Amino acid sequence: MEEEEFFRLLTPQSLVQIDERIAEEKAFKKAEKQAHEEGEEEELAAHEEEEPKPNPKFEAGKKLPLSLKDLFPVEYTSKPLEDFDEFYDTQKTFVVVGKDMTIYRFSATNAVYLLSPFNPLRRGALYVLVHPLFSALIIITIIINCAFMAMTEVPAGWIEYVFTGVYTLEAMIKITARGFIINNFTYLRDPWNWLDFAVISLAYVTEVVDLGNLSALRTFRVLRALKTVAVIPGLKTIVGALLEAVRRLRDVMILTVFMLSIFALVGMQLYMGTLRQKCVTFANFTYDNSTEGNDTLKSFDEAWYEWAMDTENWKKIEGTGEFLICGNASGAGECPSEYICINDTHTNPDFNFTHFDNFGTALLCTFRLMTQDFWENLYQITLRAEGPYHSAYFVIVILLGSFYLVNLILAIVAMSYDETQKQDQADADEEAEERKIQQTMHDELREDYHEYLEEKMSQAKSQSDTSLSDHENADKISLRSNKPDENGQFLSVMKKQPSLSLPGTPFVRRNTKKKYKPNHADHQPLMLDNLPFIDDPNAVTPCSDDLTMNLTYKQFIASRRGSYASLLKRTGSSRRSSFASRDSRRSLPKSPRSPLEKPGKLDTPWDWKKPKDSSLLHPHDAGDRGKLVENGSINGSRMDIEKKSHDGEICHPHGGKHVDPRDMMVLKSLLAHAEGHRNSRHSVMSDYLPFEEEEEPLKDRLYKRFCSWTCCPCYLKFQEIVGLIVLDAFVDLFITICILANTAFMAADQHPKSPELTEILQNGNYVFTAIFASEAFLKLIALSPMHYFRDGWNCFDFLIVFLSFLEMALDGVSGLSVLRSFRLLRVFKLARSWQTLNMLIRIVAGTMGALGNLIFVLAIVVFIFAVMGQQLFRDGYIAEYGDDMPRWSFTDFLHSFMIIFRVLCGEWIQSMWGCTNANGPICVPFFLLTYVIGNLVVLNLFLALLLNSFGAESLSGGESEEDKEPNKLSEAIDRFKRFGRWVKVKVIVCLKVKMKAKPKANEREPSPRVNGKETIPDGEATFSNGTLIEMQTKFDDDEISVQDKSTTIVVEDEKKAEDITRPNSRASPRESLSSNSHHSMSDDDTKLSLTKVDADGEPEINEVKVTYANYPDDCFCKICRRKCPCCIRFENTKWGKKAWKIRCLAYALVEHKYFETFIITMILASSIALAIEDVYLEERPTLEQILQITDKFFTTVFIIEMFIKWTAFGFKKYFTDAWCWLDFVIVGISIVMLVFELLGMEKVGAIKAMRTLRALRPLRAVSRWEGMRVVVNALIKAIPSIANVMMVCLIFWLIFGIVGVQFFAGKFYKCVDEDGNKLSVNITKNKFECLEKNYTWINSKINFDDVLMSYLALFQVATYKGWIEVMNDAIDSKEIDEQPEREVNVYMYLYFVFFIIFGSFFTLNLFIGVIIENFNQQKKKAGGSLEMFMTDDQKKYYMAMKRMSSKSPQKSIPRPSNIIMGWIFDAVTNQKFDIGIMIIIMLNMLTMALEHYKQSQMFTTILNHVNMSFIIIFTVECVLKLIGLRHFYFKFPWNIFDFVVVVLSILGVALSDVMDQFLVSPTLLRVVRVFRVGRVLRLVKSAKGIRTLLFSLAVSLPALFNIALLLFLVMFIYATFGMSFFMHVKHQYGIDDCFNFETFFRSMIYLFQMCTSAGWDGALAGITNEEDCIKETVRFDNGTTIYSDCGNYKAGVMFLTSYLVISFLVVVNMYIAVILENFSQATEDVQQGLTSDEFDLFYEKWEKFDPEATKFIQLSQLSDFVDYLEEPLRLPKPNHFMLVKLDIPICEDDKVYCRDILDALTKNFLGTSDTPGEIDVNEVDKDKEKIEYHVTSSTLMRQKEHYAARVIQKAWRRYRNEKGNLPSPPPYDMVISKESDMVTSKESDMATSKDSKDTATTIHEDTASTKSVKSDTSTKQTAGSSIDVHIEIPESEITEETAMLSPENRTVELRADSDVVA
Repeated sequence: MEEEEFFRLLTPQSLVQIDERIAEEKAFKKAEKQAHEEGEEEELAAHEEEEPKPNPKFEAGKKLPLSLKDLFPVEYTSKPLEDFDEFYDTQKTFVVVGKDMTIYRFSATNAVYLLSPFNPLRRGALYVLVHPLFSALIIITIIINCAFMAMTEVPAGWIEYVFTGVYTLEAMIKITARGFIINNFTYLRDPWNWLDFAVISLAYVTEVVDLGNLSALRTFRVLRALKTVAVIPGLKTIVGALLEAVRRLRDVMILTVFMLSIFALVGMQLYMGTLRQKCVTFANFTYDNSTEGNDTLKSFDEAWYEWAMDTENWKKIEGTGEFLICGNASGAGECPSEYICINDTHTNPDFNFTHFDNFGTALLCTFRLMTQDFWENLYQITLRAEGPYHSAYFVIVILLGSFYLVNLILAIVAMSYDETQKQDQADADEEAEERKIQQTMHDELREDYHEYLEEKMSQAKSQSDTSLSDHENADKISLRSNKPDENGQFLSVMKKQPSLSLPGTPFVRRNTKKKYKPNHADHQPLMLDNLPFIDDPNAVTPCSDDLTMNLTYKQFIASRRGSYASLLKRTGSSRRSSFASRDSRRSLPKSPRSPLEKPGKLDTPWDWKKPKDSSLLHPHDAGDRGKLVENGSINGSRMDIEKKSHDGEICHPHGGKHVDPRDMMVLKSLLAHAEGHRNSRHSVMSDYLPFEEEEEPLKDRLYKRFCSWTCCPCYLKFQEIVGLIVLDAFVDLFITICILANTAFMAADQHPKSPELTEILQNGNYVFTAIFASEAFLKLIALSPMHYFRDGWNCFDFLIVFLSFLEMALDGVSGLSVLRSFRLLRVFKLARSWQTLNMLIRIVAGTMGALGNLIFVLAIVVFIFAVMGQQLFRDGYIAEYGDDMPRWSFTDFLHSFMIIFRVLCGEWIQSMWGCTNANGPICVPFFLLTYVIGNLVVLNLFLALLLNSFGAESLSGGESEEDKEPNKLSEAIDRFKRFGRWVKVKVIVCLKVKMKAKPKANEREPSPRVNGKETIPDGEATFSNGTLIEMQTKFDDDEISVQDKSTTIVVEDEKKAEDITRPNSRASPRESLSSNSHHSMSDDDTKLSLTKVDADGEPEINEVKVTYANYPDDCFCKICRRKCPCCIRFENTKWGKKAWKIRCLAYALVEHKYFETFIITMILASSIALAIEDVYLEERPTLEQILQITDKFFTTVFIIEMFIKWTAFGFKKYFTDAWCWLDFVIVGISIVMLVFELLGMEKVGAIKAMRTLRALRPLRAVSRWEGMRVVVNALIKAIPSIANVMMVCLIFWLIFGIVGVQFFAGKFYKCVDEDGNKLSVNITKNKFECLEKNYTWINSKINFDDVLMSYLALFQVATYKGWIEVMNDAIDSKEIDEQPEREVNVYMYLYFVFFIIFGSFFTLNLFIGVIIENFNQQKKKAGGSLEMFMTDDQKKYYMAMKRMSSKSPQKSIPRPSNIIMGWIFDAVTNQKFDIGIMIIIMLNMLTMALEHYKQSQMFTTILNHVNMSFIIIFTVECVLKLIGLRHFYFKFPWNIFDFVVVVLSILGVALSDVMDQFLVSPTLLRVVRVFRVGRVLRLVKSAKGIRTLLFSLAVSLPALFNIALLLFLVMFIYATFGMSFFMHVKHQYGIDDCFNFETFFRSMIYLFQMCTSAGWDGALAGITNEEDCIKETVRFDNGTTIYSDCGNYKAGVMFLTSYLVISFLVVVNMYIAVILENFSQATEDVQQGLTSDEFDLFYEKWEKFDPEATKFIQLSQLSDFVDYLEEPLRLPKPNHFMLVKLDIPICEDDKVYCRDILDALTKNFLGTSDTPGEIDVNEVDKDKEKIEYHVTSSTLMRQKEHYAARVIQKAWRRYRNEKGNLPSPPPYDMVISKESDMVTSKESDMATSKDSKDTATTIHEDTASTKSVKSDTSTKQTAGSSIDVHIEIPESEITEETAMLSPENRTVELRADSDVVA
């Protein structure tokens, strides 16, 4: 049989065949090569078929495809088979399929030169290797080995030998089975095996030789833990994404290293040696110059030097062991009194690691800045040493290095994840496609079987016809639903069958061994056909005779063998079917199927008599079917059945639209039939009837019996009543309120707690437990367990109730307080009614699978690094630190794990210092690697995952879910609202009736009737049937549109209201949306129009640009004018007219362009005035007075501005603009301030606080600055979603906070001595001992004593600032009032690890998710109508055209006429010259990097000489360029820059001392020269990735600038606030003399540091310090004042947390969003379209051909030009036919226009053949108008002319041969342009037939007239037009005979009609 053919055992014969095929292929290639050399191949044939690729389905390691699993003979498992991937037909390979259907591929050569594939030893090894248990055993060994490695105590030595033995055995088996290294698929060809081999070899080598530290390399075995990845399917995506990301990070890494090197060089030039400055005391220094007792007399300098270098005399910073750094520059850190600042000491900070003294450490410092790890420390000490202005360096490094580069890495990881995910999705779809194919196989077999049945039944036909009553008729053995479920499978009424392999099909041959079981959990059973529902109109029931038919399956097989074989062929599984067809079948889903396949039942679920909308129901198939019908492959057997059913052979089709109820009876009889035949072994039908009744599993029967709770009717009545109550919306509302109250109760827990509170909380807990328990119990009764447990939320409720009871039961047991925290999960019940929480939980749940995998990968990575660190560094730590071990060390696995986890959180530098101290520099690469892999790659995957799930779910519209399930909560609230409205309407009606005692008759009549209800007069409310009705008031004048114009009033029917009380009601949740705006409007004032409200629309942000009509609105609003006529009278009086004139004046003034400019100037000036008010103001009384006056002046200006605007715009317009409101509030505050000042109350505290609100003034600048307004508007639109995420974060954190309170409340207290050092447990055990011994018992500043405090503590942990102290306190804590002991509670680390994973990695990243999602939504809205209507191809072309239109050819610099200058010019403009200079620049960088602090004199001299030589080289370059380029040299900005650098370098050498003092040192400028690399990057082909990165940076710059402005504005406002609140705070904790809020500049520097969240814990401690300080401000009579220097706890926390949320979480994340967005955009541009870079290069090349920038080149140059271009536009020679195909227009004088060439090449590259009709890039046309542009022909036309000329020549020759001695025809190369020389006749024919397919030529020979021959040619012109082509015979060719022809007849005429096609 043919199926055996696909899988064939490997035999010696097979090897012979492979050898033959290899020989054939070699011969073929040789022949091909020879043919190529002889030039037989045509140019066009060069585009050969693509290289064959291995079939991805049959890759080694993959499972056998579904379609082949059934065909695979079980007896072939673990045996060598011939390779079934045709790619390997000509390679010596074979495959083995393991028991788990995994494919293994081996080399068919002899293993280790000895063992052939048939050797029993090798066969045995193969069998073992492919057995699933073998790999499982190895993986278990690896895991156990890892566990042993993680142990601190080294286990017995023999264990090591056991593992080595296992690994050796594994290697031996693999080598025996695979071979060693020579061929493909051998042992060492697999990278995993390299690792194993190295480990094993090392194990043996170390036994013999002691390699010392090398043995640590054995720890790399841990990497084998990664092999576990291959076992778990979901991990593959994640690891795939990781590897893909690491591959792609190459470019970013290069760019990063480059940028960091530049920053490091700049840092070296600026800060070399500056961090050695220390404060030295001179208080106790004495110089003893007496010689008594001294052998040698020291000079004073020597004595002072010795004293100064003694570290004992240096000033230390309190609380840390570090020395204070000082500087002598202005604004630098100062030394305390009695100390002096000296530089040039012998140590640097942080164990001598932090400094810029040489290139290596400088690079490490810049990397530390880029990763923002503890960078505040570096920032602060550098600024202390050098002065505050050096913050500029850090700003640049943070903005470019940190924000940009780190986020680029994120962007790349996100993209690779996205792509890997898409790939996986494609694979999954493909598998689904496979299943469809398989279903097709089953179906077709079944149909074949039907035909066979019918043949056998034809004898009994007449009986069956009479016996069947007509309602039992059907034509299929199927009843099926025509609603596919979400998997596209069809619903079956039946339970799943255990096996559907068909007896009666050839599958059964092997089914004795293996049954085909499609019942995987993830897809529906592939039943032969599934039962439909009884109401299915298409349902048909099987004929009963079919069922009673007894057939042995052997007969069927005998007759059907052929058909089965043919089926195999059809599904593409025949052994040697062409690879292409198989590949096309396996190509990605959704591609139209190959005609080889037949549509299966699943593909064509509808009857051929399809319903009209079938395409809607199954669009994919509807589309495909058309194609299949075209291909002529309609399923034949289906048509047969159709035909038979019409002929009425067996069954008649069921007519009726609805299924007859009698069908049920039929069904019963069918079941009875089936029952009757069940015992018959041979009854084929009963074996595979889809509706054969199964024995129900016991479990299901028990479940039905005990869980459906349907007993007596009275119980059912009771159930209904309970249901009515418990499922009501009000009950839901009550439960929600209870959840909130319960949360509040749990959050009330605190320390210390009064007994009353304890009792209240306990009782509260009982009450709530009872409430929730009763709710669960009642629901259980109402719904019955069967339905109750189907809802996930119900299960969740039940679990919580159960846990609450469990906790009560175990109340006395200690250590189970954790159970209490489970009650917290009740908070999540809110998600039922809170959309965002629900959606975020859905997102989280959606990512849970992937997240679980990711956390697993994270765990593996952490584990590997932790074990490696422990093995490598443990001994070093023990040797270095002994008993004084630091908390963060590699001594045991837990500590190693925590260090690695800390590195993952981004804190690597401090642990690295400790490690380097103990183990030397080997720690640096270890930590850097851990950081890059762990933090930059794995952690960014977290974010990528979230962003990916955000794409699917949108934050703003949670509507769709609400529609699915009625939201009970909103329903309940809605009832209240409706009740309120009803009361309101009644009251208003009563009032109206009372007021209008005599209603006019005509007033009530015309009120419109809506849905049969009358509206209430005066437009108060409109009744309708629950529909929202919007009353839109259309005003007469063209006023500015006001948002509140539409009032919406909803009143429900009473009936509707009754409906809503039913549990299953679905009241629209949207009603509440529209019921907020309620305005009573008088109906004679407004015209009413009733329109449906679009409740989906988003609320618009009301943006009012202040440019309106030319005159202001009316003075009085319309209502006033209608109601009181006196208004109109006033308007017409003299005063009224004057008022109008004044208003018009005011309007003109406000509209004047300089008015806004003046106001902005005022705003800026007042902001500057705010910034000047600092701590030194008191010392400058004049300035203080000036500021007071200017303050009043600004206030007055702003008040006047407000009044003018009121006058001009009127109140309504003014107060409907949000920005005006902002102005109004700020001005209002100023007015209040003025009033209080006049009353002399400015000293009152509340007023002072109000004064600070002036700081908001700069906000007014936002509305007036376009760039900022865009960003702010985007932010405002994001506020709802950001607020939602904030709330969700708070809920997440609340849970951790409450758990934290239960764990740590009151346990952070400790006993300290006078210096604040914590005492050990040996001295004092608890609080009482502590107080007895007169020590102090204090609490940590950050603790978990109540929920608010725990929020603050968690915020510090989540931002990783101050978290180490919090964790230390937590792991030292014991019981309340006991002295903490070091690391006594070390497993508390896990609480923080979990919190960081869920509270920080996850929730903080949600912020970025939200902001990016918001960006994308804005982009979709702003996408513009133009782009909406374009296809992708058109968009690409349109973008390319837009880029093209902005470029045009430049005039090239003319070459000088002087010979020598010409040579120089050629040299200087050559690319090689540029690259040479670039190399020299790089060398210059290298020498700069070699500089270091205190280098030897000789080194300095050498460097100086080298530098001199560089300066000479650059000077020579500059001079040469000046000579060659003359004055054009200064056209290029880079040249000017070079010139400046050269001049300054020369000056710098000449006047080195002077330059250093006055200007920037020239070395610094030399560093900047490095950026010239940018020029060379364009020339390097492989640098495309880096170009993309820089391109995306360039694209993002404008947006980033706007965001930076916004950040600056936020910092400005907070700086002024900080100055007014915390100006006099005492210098301690994070506040010192350089970093404080005393002056504006220092505040800005400090706030910049904190916008990355760096060091905010110190600042918080400083500004919230309320204990150790001066409480009251004291003023002395002599005018001096001692200010209170206390902080303010509440203000400090508010100030810093709000600043962090705004800057760190929102604005900085906008940065990330912009970069991600632009990076993906740039990558897309580079991948798909053409970037502007390509166009630049095009024009650069163009200059060479068109030096005068005429925009034209000769046609003869065209071929050379397109060959000379760079990829991707280049068309390499020979390119003649490509140019013909591109149809480039030719202008007069045979010239070609540059834009035309570029356009043609662009289209060619993008693959768009025609220009999209609607896109007309006007710029191009305008451009053409400017120049003389007349098209005379095109390359295609020219080719046709050539062809036609050749036709004429042939005809002429033939004619001449017939008539004899006529002159020879004109050689056409004389006539037609030179460029056709290379076209031979043969080529031309070829081209015409192949390339210009649209040219079909017919030749009519007219013998009578020799003058003209007609040739019909179709051209690209429109049908019906024709072209006359005249081919002149040149004068030189005129012979006597031709001369006899008259001149006009000398033209050979050719007519080309475009509409004649042969």
